[in-house]
Amino acid sequence: MRTIGEQWIERYISAIQWFIPANEHTDPTQLTRVQTFVNAVLLAALAGPLYAMAYYLLGFSSAAQVILLSCLVMAITPLLLRWTNSMFVAREVFLSTLFFNFSWLSYHLGGLTAPTAGWLITGPVIAMFLGGAGCALFWMCMSCAAVSLLYVLAQAGVPLPSHPVQRMEVLYLVCHIGLFLVMVVFMLLFELTKNQGFIKLEQALQIINELAIRDELTGTHNRRHLIKLIETEKERTVRLGHLFCLCLLDIDFFKRINDTYGHSTGDMVLREFAQTVQRQIRDIDSFGRYGGEEFLLMLPETSIDEALTLAERVRVNIEKMGFGAMPDLVTTVSIGVAQFRLGESIAQTVARADEALYLAKSGGRNRVVDYNDAAALAALEGAERATPPCMPDPAGTRMVARFDASQCDPLTGLLNRRMLRDRLNHAIERAARNQTTVALMLLNLNKFKEINDALGYEAGDAILSQSGQRIRRALRESDTIARWGGDEFIVLLEDLNQASDADQVAEKILDQFAEPFAVGARESFVTLSVGIAVFPATEGDMDFLLKCADIAMTRAKSWGDNIAQVYSSDAVMPPNERLALKNGLREALGGGQLFLEYQPQVDLATRTIVGVEALIRWQHPIYGRIEPVRFVPLAEETGMIVPIGDWVLRTACEQNRRWVAAGLPSIKMAVNLSARQLKDAGLVARVLRIVAETGIAAGDLDLELTEGILIDNLEANRGTMAALRAAGLKISIDDFGTGYSSLNYLSELPADILKMDGSFVRRLGQPLARARPYVIAESIIEMAHRLNLKVIAEAVETAEQLSDLDRMQCDEAQGYFFNRALHPDQVAVLLARQAWPRTQLNKDAAAAA
Repeated sequence: MRTIGEQWIERYISAIQWFIPANEHTDPTQLTRVQTFVNAVLLAALAGPLYAMAYYLLGFSSAAQVILLSCLVMAITPLLLRWTNSMFVAREVFLSTLFFNFSWLSYHLGGLTAPTAGWLITGPVIAMFLGGAGCALFWMCMSCAAVSLLYVLAQAGVPLPSHPVQRMEVLYLVCHIGLFLVMVVFMLLFELTKNQGFIKLEQALQIINELAIRDELTGTHNRRHLIKLIETEKERTVRLGHLFCLCLLDIDFFKRINDTYGHSTGDMVLREFAQTVQRQIRDIDSFGRYGGEEFLLMLPETSIDEALTLAERVRVNIEKMGFGAMPDLVTTVSIGVAQFRLGESIAQTVARADEALYLAKSGGRNRVVDYNDAAALAALEGAERATPPCMPDPAGTRMVARFDASQCDPLTGLLNRRMLRDRLNHAIERAARNQTTVALMLLNLNKFKEINDALGYEAGDAILSQSGQRIRRALRESDTIARWGGDEFIVLLEDLNQASDADQVAEKILDQFAEPFAVGARESFVTLSVGIAVFPATEGDMDFLLKCADIAMTRAKSWGDNIAQVYSSDAVMPPNERLALKNGLREALGGGQLFLEYQPQVDLATRTIVGVEALIRWQHPIYGRIEPVRFVPLAEETGMIVPIGDWVLRTACEQNRRWVAAGLPSIKMAVNLSARQLKDAGLVARVLRIVAETGIAAGDLDLELTEGILIDNLEANRGTMAALRAAGLKISIDDFGTGYSSLNYLSELPADILKMDGSFVRRLGQPLARARPYVIAESIIEMAHRLNLKVIAEAVETAEQLSDLDRMQCDEAQGYFFNRALHPDQVAVLLARQAWPRTQLNKDAAAAA
């Protein structure tokens, strides 16, 4: 609590601020001088009348009048400062008045022998504080000149005015004591304002320091300061031998909270989470935000048992958190605990806590796991590699504790797709945070359908199970393997020393397939195609990394059997260009740099254009034309894909209406939806609003969704698609056959069109290798027709491919054989000539392209 003196000091400082112009607050030195100037005026205003009274009592009334007049002029100077905003004008008026007052008194009291002659030194002294050395030097010269003039007058015998003061000794006493008191009080006032300035500066520095060590959102320690505190505790531990523990806390399903309730709710959850944890910990503990939804807690002088008890108390209280207006919002936390070991680095301790956290999340979340227990379970898993982790051991007596049946593939006992995606997402976040390397390998069993056809499905199942075991034997204990679906496996390699380590692991896996597989009484050789994507060399989110691995695997297949390929792009952007594009997306959307082109979709029965697919392009002012493969992943990362997606949808719908208004045939407009858009709760309402505002016929709008984004939340996506179809819109499943290709989800999702991926179409029309690709493509088309789905073949480039599609009775096709993506005016030309003969249409289309 502040004292009365401190309160009056603060009031005084606040009062003098009124006289100080705003422009003087920007320079600390000038501000101090202005405050000192106001102090000097105050001192003159208080001391002047007292001196005037002394002179009046001694009989020198004219001197009293001069002193009072000088005090009045000096008292006005702060107002002059405020009116003119000029410290120079106010200061010089004050010093000039001060100089006149003491010079007049010295002249009328006897010259050099006057008691006020020594007061002439006050002008230069005060000038030093108010204007610096230059100002002080000027007034020193003026004071010296005044004293010299008095001396010259005395030497020249010029008579000085007489004065009525009879008791000069009393006047000397008053002047000398007054000079001492005035100078002391002036210095005290100067120190007062200066110290208050230092106090405010110190407070400002404390605020800056707080900002430097605190997380802005939660108010807890930020990561950098937290690591410093842990390093300090480590030094103390090494010196005194008291061990400490680290707890790594991760809010479960936080991304889902952001996607469902919005980022403002996510921020609220982070703040409430931090406050709840801080209420449970001790004053000596250090707690802070480690990154994203992860927090780090240091527990000094704490045993592992005590740390687990505290962590469990935190977990229980987090589970009890409520959010008032959102009763359905439930928050849980997974916690990994590790105790510092003498001789290891802080990074190693954090890494062990992170491994324990990883196990807590993999084991179902909302739990506390000690690293020692995690290591024991990992060892148990390693000891039972031959036994699938979700299945009973040969004796049938127990289950491996790490995973339940819902997390594993029932055939191979490996992790299933859902668990793999969870681990991959965690691995990418961890790699980005710790600046380590992660490799994702997609392994495909070549010609597996032939094995099923020749040996039967039981033999195929046996080979799948044995393949999982062989792949596992080539991996480290810390590596992850999962069955991705069908004849594909995924391997996740974390904490690689360098990206090339993934190549060596791929070679070890391929060596495991050099020996034949025993299937009953037969032996069968199986080959692999391996696609590798490395993070952070391949930047992007989890789905983009999977896509890159799939592209690399497809390239490996094209080279032959038992080939591994690492993903690379000819359009790899340097870091500075990537950052420039990422930051320029918002400007591109608002600045007219984005535009659409339209690739025609042709009905194969009539060879007429029945639709177009809207494709986004970016004309950058510096980098020129940028293809979607370069900037769409950046838009996904930044969240700009949602407003960009809305712009694409509205622009495409408006273009469709312009064609119809021009008297051209009504055609279908296909627009792609991103994963971010599909997760937006307001998607349906927003799409229907755009349809109503643009006037496009609902049946003319075809929304394309890749099969990869549909499977993440099948139930929610099914409801979204059903609502859109109920409004009359068409739904297409894009890139079919490249990801999840499951008859189960295909039969459940409400869709109208299936778009067969170009990887199937490119293999058609090749006489020497025609049988298998033709059968696969024909099976897809036949299956879709049985499900009452139309089929659009993508990437048709040759007449031979088109001929095969005709024989398969494919419904529609698009690709360079017909047209590249075109400007709206070029599409209008094609539509206007729709009635022309087929040959003429093809010639005109080629000319338009």
